[in-house]
Amino acid sequence: MSEIRREPLLGYEVVIAARRAERPQQWDHSPPVAKSLACPFCEGAEQLAPPELWAARPHDSPANGPGWQVRVVPNRFPAFDREEQPGEAQCGDEFFPRQSASGWQDVVIESPQHQISFSELSPENARLTFLAYQARLNALKSEGRYAYAQIFKNVGAGGGASLEHSHSQIMATERTPLRVQQELAASRDYFDRYGRSYWAELIERELAAAERIVYADDHFVAFCPFASRVPLETWILPRRADSDFCGVDLARLEQLAQLTQRCVSQIENALEFSAYNYLIHTTPFDINAQAYYHWRLVILPRATTQAGFEWGTGMFVNPLPPERAAALMRSAQ
Repeated sequence: MSEIRREPLLGYEVVIAARRAERPQQWDHSPPVAKSLACPFCEGAEQLAPPELWAARPHDSPANGPGWQVRVVPNRFPAFDREEQPGEAQCGDEFFPRQSASGWQDVVIESPQHQISFSELSPENARLTFLAYQARLNALKSEGRYAYAQIFKNVGAGGGASLEHSHSQIMATERTPLRVQQELAASRDYFDRYGRSYWAELIERELAAAERIVYADDHFVAFCPFASRVPLETWILPRRADSDFCGVDLARLEQLAQLTQRCVSQIENALEFSAYNYLIHTTPFDINAQAYYHWRLVILPRATTQAGFEWGTGMFVNPLPPERAAALMRSAQ
């Protein structure tokens, strides 16, 4: 039976249409085919990428050469203009407002070997990748120019990856995106209304229901959310109130990297591989939302495609109920 579910905080709607999972060729799980072209992210090809901004490498290993484990370079083809002055307006028309899109975009190269998925990395490379996220977020924050930075990873053509070598990105913007503003405002309103964090309430309710839980311990909980937008969508949240990803200590950071690898691997095993994205929601640089917000990591497999109904209505159609999705992940070790 199909049903409409509403996400409790932001209110977006999802059609859980389990019968559609019976359609032929429902799942897109074609693994990527390795290309024979020279890869600018492989060890030995460092000169094909811009000079590194951060790297995990031995002290006697010179920058921009071999010997690294994880390195961060500027995106050669950024979405934002680096040269624009902050907040420079281009037009005063109130009906069609526009503003210069200035910002910064990092590429985090997660391995010197030509690996494709985060699940293929060594545990050490996974840990160093998350350490690079924190280091670069702090560096961008210290510049004083940017309001927000989004960490995200694209894997496979369906996930928007233009290069198959395992990498992720950090995009810093001068203004907090509207979607982030809305989530923070809704979280603050919930706290003001009920005297407790929505995210703490969400964790308690998911643990009590149990059927959508993928993993839980004293520090983290991973689950397929009630209003999952795509099959096997997975959220990882800290158990304690922690709004800033940069505040995660090194021990928890290592655990988070391992848990992310575990969840990605479970998704890939359940779907026989899938393109995917993951992203980290955290607070803007100038906001202390400790009381009412939790940072979180969201994994979005790309096993289905948004089509006419989704674009026309804004409602997501998910053919796999999150209760079944969580059970599939728990069994796909």
